[in-house]
Amino acid sequence: MRKMKAAEIILDYNLYPRNNIDSHNVRTLVDAMAAGAVIPPVVIDRKSKRAVDGFHRVLATLKKDGPDAEIEVVEKTYKNEAALFIDAARLNSCHGARLDPCDRTHCMIVAERLSIPLEAMAEALHMPADKLGALHNGRTAITAGGLTIPLKRTNQHMAGKRLNQSQIEANDRSSGMRQVFYVNQVIDLIEAKLLNQEDENLLDRLRHLHGLLESLLAAV
Repeated sequence: MRKMKAAEIILDYNLYPRNNIDSHNVRTLVDAMAAGAVIPPVVIDRKSKRAVDGFHRVLATLKKDGPDAEIEVVEKTYKNEAALFIDAARLNSCHGARLDPCDRTHCMIVAERLSIPLEAMAEALHMPADKLGALHNGRTAITAGGLTIPLKRTNQHMAGKRLNQSQIEANDRSSGMRQVFYVNQVIDLIEAKLLNQEDENLLDRLRHLHGLLESLLAAV
């Protein structure tokens, strides 16, 4: 184990086992470090200096203390990118923020690109191979360019379909709950008289929603 500058650690998102960075997790780590918490060392590839485990810790250190801040690292040697990614998935699946179904689907997409067998990926993610295969088949869609992307649970009914750019962006923004959850949240706020009627931006969005609903329901 040794120390190196945070800016020297390479964050290669092509080999990141999560679908995206959790900004809330980064902020939580920043606050913990400011309160004196000591974060675990970051695991990196010895040759390329790419982070294998600890993206959020690197980002939190950069945010709090800047590029010259030092981080403890554990260096490991990998035969190839496939071996690196398998270890990254294994490490991320057994500690820290759990890998959700969208993350696991993302892992399978990367695994296919790296020619990693389903069984090896399932072992790294600590789940049965048949369940991982079913998750991949039921939670992926295709971009206009032919790339496979993971679907949030909100949009899993679009599995196997080709998405346009606005649909891809909406899927990225989704928090992952079922669609009826969001509708019920709005209904609850209205029926319980909890809507902030002094929030003009909120009222503008509700007017926009009203127009969208009129058009949608007129067509079904």
